[in-house]
Amino acid sequence: MSVLRDELRSSKQAIGDVVTNVALRRVFGAFSVSLIGDGVFALSAAVYVYRHGGATAVGALTFVRYVLIALVAPFTSTLADQYDRKKVMVGADVIRMVLITVAAILVALGASQWALYSVIILAGLAGTAFRPAQASILPLLAHKKDEIAGANVVSSTIESVGFFAGPAIAGLLLAYANITSAFIFDAVTFAFSAALVSSIRVPTNEERSFEMVELIAQPATLKAETFLVRAQLGFRTIWHDRDVLTIVTLYILQCVVAGASAVFGVAVALDLLHVGNAGFGWMESMLGVGGLVGGFIALVLVGRSRLALDFGIGVMVWAAPLLLIAAAPNLVSVLVTMWLIGVANSIVDVNAITILQHIVPNDRLGRVLGALQAGEVAGMAIGALAMTALIHGVGLRLGLALIGIVISVAVLPGLSALRRIDRTTFADGVNHPPKSVHGHRQLHRRRHHLLR
Repeated sequence: MSVLRDELRSSKQAIGDVVTNVALRRVFGAFSVSLIGDGVFALSAAVYVYRHGGATAVGALTFVRYVLIALVAPFTSTLADQYDRKKVMVGADVIRMVLITVAAILVALGASQWALYSVIILAGLAGTAFRPAQASILPLLAHKKDEIAGANVVSSTIESVGFFAGPAIAGLLLAYANITSAFIFDAVTFAFSAALVSSIRVPTNEERSFEMVELIAQPATLKAETFLVRAQLGFRTIWHDRDVLTIVTLYILQCVVAGASAVFGVAVALDLLHVGNAGFGWMESMLGVGGLVGGFIALVLVGRSRLALDFGIGVMVWAAPLLLIAAAPNLVSVLVTMWLIGVANSIVDVNAITILQHIVPNDRLGRVLGALQAGEVAGMAIGALAMTALIHGVGLRLGLALIGIVISVAVLPGLSALRRIDRTTFADGVNHPPKSVHGHRQLHRRRHHLLR
């Protein structure tokens, strides 16, 4: 209990530091409204695609988008190091606002679905520049290190709230308005986000503590490295360290289920349960509710010195509950499953970044996370493609059961390695939050962000 009280006290102080920093308040205000728009657009686009092409169209479009994002993101993310980060964020917001407005017009005019599919893909690609710039600007806006820790806490909380607020709003818009209205709502969130980011003033070195000036001073050699050099070192580190390889492999397995959920979620709501758009929104919202609970559970469990084993169990909880839907296809079982996945999502994300921070040399951590991000998107693409094939080959319910069984069983051989990591790395206990804001932001992403 003393550990929990210390963590809660530390989190409260960290959040207080962020609230008193005007620049951080504005960047997180932009992040909040943009994240809600993410959820609205993701659900509305999924409904549109499913109506016009069924599960095949959802799976194919998801696969194409993930592949293109994996190819484009490593290059667009370098814009944050080459140009003013505020301008990169505002530019990404404005481009997406224009694209989503075009999407709303196309839907209203009844244009070809292929035109809208293209706009959906382009909007997702345009968004790949925003998140790295946001992650990179946070340390520049902090006056002291404690504010960076607070940014971690606030980011995680906003993510979880956005996960259920966005889909819930989308469900209401689709129930009482239409997809055009949902897209317009999303475009407005981009305009609001761009306005808030534009008003941010970056502190001068005189306004920062000495430790912050030292922290944000980046050696020129890091910026001089090409993407290919950074990526190569990240992949090499993963391949030659069995502990890191275990964590990354299991994390990608979880992403396979996340990619599959982009297909089966809309199919379950509209085809299996027939609960309509509003019901689909509530299903997706349960992920965020579970995420809030999972974040608290991760905070409580962090002092047990079992981060790696809990991480593995979390990956299994991402997959195993799908058997519940397959066995009892009703709204209660679906909501329980989505809630469990949300809980597991927070535990997996928090534990994964903490483990990697402890077992990866600090000078290689960023590159390992970059390589992990590529694997994450690839895993989601594979999951979307596999779920589409299973729906057509064996049916939705059996497909869910197969995904749940295969991924859960695949985790089992790694449990002994996870126990070894706990014994060798966390024997003395771990009771502190993740140290890297950038690392945390890299990992804490899900299909809502990638679908945009």
